[in-house]
Amino acid sequence: MNPEIGAGVLRGDPGFPLPPAGGGDPGKLPARPGGQPAPRAARKTGLWVFMAVVLTLFMLFGVAYVMRMAYEDWRSLPPPPWQLWLSTALLGASGAAWELARMHAARGQWPRARSATLAACLLALAFLASQLWAWQALVAMNYPVAANPSNSFFYLITALHGVHLLGGLLVGGGVAVRLAQGARGERVETSILLCARYWHFLFLLWLGVFGLLFYVTPDLVQAVCTSLGIPRS
Repeated sequence: MNPEIGAGVLRGDPGFPLPPAGGGDPGKLPARPGGQPAPRAARKTGLWVFMAVVLTLFMLFGVAYVMRMAYEDWRSLPPPPWQLWLSTALLGASGAAWELARMHAARGQWPRARSATLAACLLALAFLASQLWAWQALVAMNYPVAANPSNSFFYLITALHGVHLLGGLLVGGGVAVRLAQGARGERVETSILLCARYWHFLFLLWLGVFGLLFYVTPDLVQAVCTSLGIPRS
């Protein structure tokens, strides 16, 4: 497909509407009746592209984290404080609330969708608060940001995840406000669907981050490299 067409599809540009499900000329994308683009499909595609970029970013940080373990000044993090387990539960509950909102919106049960959306946003705020609490707990345990490279990676990666959740929360909060104002229909239903999908992605990403930071140790990396025949200094 022409790159200009692909960019126009992600922007929702009326000049670059999406092709019909039955196929068609990939170089000339026909519009829907009335000359309007297909915003639902374009928004879904845009989210998938964004999540792929975010995943790539975190994978690069993960590779850097593992590579940095080879240096002698590396000190592993302590067992995760209970606040991080609370954070995990809160983020999972927030994603579940978004999923409930999606189901209610698909059935046209808008009051329930509004309540579930509000609950999802409040749980996400509680997740961020729990993350800050976990940071304070680690500092109190003498693991400040500059004490060791592993500490720096912890604060950097968890902060990066929190920023991406905060961005999603701004969008989710907007959806909650629109529902409270009586918004209904396909557009708001699509917004709820995309928020639910993004929250599931953030939860899986958090599980990966959690496992990387606390359960991927130099000994584990050394054992894996040895089993694969990869020398490590």
